[in-house]
Amino acid sequence: MNVISFFAGCGGLDLGFEKAGFRVVWANELEPSVYATYEKNHPNTILCKEDIISVDPKDVPDCDGFIGGPPCQSWSVAGKQQGLDDKRGQLFLTYIGMIREKMPKFFVIENVKGLLDEKFKDVFENFLAQLDEIGYDVKYRLLDAVDYEVPQNRERVFLIGFRHDLGIDYHFPQPSANKPLTLKDAIGDITATPIPCEENEVMTDSNSYYNGKFGSHYYRGNRRRNWDKPSFTIHATGYNIPLHPSSPSMIYNAHEDWSFIKRKYREYRRLTVRECARIQTFPDNFEIDSPNIIDAYKMIGNAVPVRMAEILATSIKAAIEKATSERKQQRGDIKPEDRVLVGFYKGYLHWKIITHQGFYYVRADGRKGSMSIEDLLPLPRLLLLHSNDRMQLYEMTDVEPRYYGKDYIQRLGFEPSGETYIGVGFDASSKYKLKDVHIDKDKINYKERFAPYITTYKELISTK
Repeated sequence: MNVISFFAGCGGLDLGFEKAGFRVVWANELEPSVYATYEKNHPNTILCKEDIISVDPKDVPDCDGFIGGPPCQSWSVAGKQQGLDDKRGQLFLTYIGMIREKMPKFFVIENVKGLLDEKFKDVFENFLAQLDEIGYDVKYRLLDAVDYEVPQNRERVFLIGFRHDLGIDYHFPQPSANKPLTLKDAIGDITATPIPCEENEVMTDSNSYYNGKFGSHYYRGNRRRNWDKPSFTIHATGYNIPLHPSSPSMIYNAHEDWSFIKRKYREYRRLTVRECARIQTFPDNFEIDSPNIIDAYKMIGNAVPVRMAEILATSIKAAIEKATSERKQQRGDIKPEDRVLVGFYKGYLHWKIITHQGFYYVRADGRKGSMSIEDLLPLPRLLLLHSNDRMQLYEMTDVEPRYYGKDYIQRLGFEPSGETYIGVGFDASSKYKLKDVHIDKDKINYKERFAPYITTYKELISTK
């Protein structure tokens, strides 16, 4: 299955999906400092370097899914929480707009937990309402990466949606039953000598750490955890990167008031870029190409932990495969009384969209060829698509037929001429060879050549 990545960063989410068996065929990222890293680690992905606002949906390849995390600073409790008053917050709506235009089978949206704050309740509910109106069943949950085989406490909100017509009942993966991974598990075997690096100094090795001053904000919390604990969140701000566990403990003075042991000040150091990457579950062969250490920390800290991304991707793939498998198991032999929807398509490009989307629609506005929901109940088991001398037979899904407006049909890539339609889903992978089901296309005398109609399998194969 092919996916498109927006706000790709250095590609943590992308790498997780690739490990789960997806193909990231196209990605979009505006920040130049990540280009070299992304391209070195995703050589088979086309990287679009335009602002998503200026990207024409027609230039985005067709795909099965969208993945991405719109900029989170607008919702983060560490930021000003300006929400949609911040241009970065509005990119969330841009992403929804891209989903509306391309209508992939599924999407993933990742963001900070501040998105769920009471302050943004109305905005968040509006996001969900828009996605439902577009045509998606959406599930969301606040997840902590430490529950998904990541040696780090990192809470993030994930929204995962599937198109209504697919009829997929998605469930987030359960937390791992294993003991949480620790800093020792993650970086205990790293023996390379850490290299101090100043902010404006060229970083030549990922075993470098920022050796700049610890600002006043750094002392607002504890920044060090022991070897036997998971790491604190790996932030995108290099100045606030956690301390290495070999550093001395910090001293608690009062709320948001911590300090270093003065006589041991020189023993405190931040985690290196490579150590942060390990904690984010990037593999060691992941190349980090950034001359600026602050940018290197930023790209790693902004990423979705690779292992968590892989677990989520695997659950999405399993949900899709489960729905497909259940439909196949329900098939059995075709029976004479099985109902068939015979539908015409206009040509190859029209057929390509129909089969890519697994969606067929008929008029429902009184014009010639119109049908009603009642005509399609009970839902036909089979869909026979034909155009001139071309013909294919598919298994319908178990989703009920539904009314759809012109806008929805257009968003799937079709060019409807009316306002109201009935849509039905089918399994494009269930294509039957006509000879195997005893259909001789040359002997079929269509009741309606260019209008859909309902028949039975018996009538279809016995028509002279």
